[in-house]
Amino acid sequence: MKEIEFGKCLLLELLQKKGMTQSELSEETGITESQISLYISGKRKMSYLSAVKISLALKCHAEDLYVWEEK
Repeated sequence: MKEIEFGKCLLLELLQKKGMTQSELSEETGITESQISLYISGKRKMSYLSAVKISLALKCHAEDLYVWEEK
């Protein structure tokens, strides 16, 4: 079985597509703006719970938040 790892975070692109700001996402999910910024910059990876909260707010799948790469 191939190993799968996180690629680029697509959160910024998804926010822009939905016309939503990081601040609005923060208010809707309870995740701080600074944490959201860390996800976008790639300095932090989302926990499963954060990915689910964000995907529900953006009406997408949690898998859509990153490019997934096979090794």
